[in-house]
Amino acid sequence: DEPLAALADRLLQRIEPPAEGEETLLDAEALARHAREALARYRRQDPRLKARVEVREDVSGILVSHGNFLIGAEVRMPVRRLEAALAHEIGTHALTWHNGGLQPFRELQEGMAGYEPLQEGLAVLAEYLVGGLDPARLRQLAGRVKAVQLVTDGAGFVDTFRVLHRELGFGAHAAFLIAMRTFRGGGYTKDAIYLRGLQSLLELLASGGDPELLYLGKVAREWLPLVEELRWRRILHPPALLPHFFQTETCRARLQRLRRGLQVEALIEE
Repeated sequence: DEPLAALADRLLQRIEPPAEGEETLLDAEALARHAREALARYRRQDPRLKARVEVREDVSGILVSHGNFLIGAEVRMPVRRLEAALAHEIGTHALTWHNGGLQPFRELQEGMAGYEPLQEGLAVLAEYLVGGLDPARLRQLAGRVKAVQLVTDGAGFVDTFRVLHRELGFGAHAAFLIAMRTFRGGGYTKDAIYLRGLQSLLELLASGGDPELLYLGKVAREWLPLVEELRWRRILHPPALLPHFFQTETCRARLQRLRRGLQVEALIEE
């Protein structure tokens, strides 16, 4: 939609392309070790947590499926992105799967209708709360929105790559990866929801929304009033696990700033 495309344009105009250089990288096995340590920490709080970490040859990138953290065998992740990635995948997706599975309604584990924008927005917010949502990451999310806009307007893979690389300033490798994500399976437009979900979540927090309610399971913004009433009636249970970073002073201070009302562009300065 136009407001989302306009937001992506503003971010791309305001954020300079990052300088390319050498970065310290973690391979798949090193990432898996850190992920298992994170899960062990949560399991000490709730031994019912069944999530596991797998390094897989049949996975590209990283993802959570049925509560399990799957890592592609060829993954190489910058060390600077480690904490943000664990907050995104384990602190959000794995925890909401676990918490949802303890509720009386299966929908809260599998995902309510329309849950994905809020779920991915929550995962990106987790990156911000641990200090990992830097301008380069916001620029990447905006670039994904532009790629989705291009493919839905009928652009081909090569044209999408050229716009990202030559017009928007993404490095060749980064532009290729964004285009590849958007064209997988013949066209996959989910990548637009990360920025849309973040924007929606900031509006929700500014209006007094309770972030802990979002960890009951995989909820949709449309159904939050119903979820809130079911919680009030004690039909739904409190989240068994909340992200460990919720206990830090830095996270609490950032949540307070968000409750006063911040737009996505304001996060650039953070």
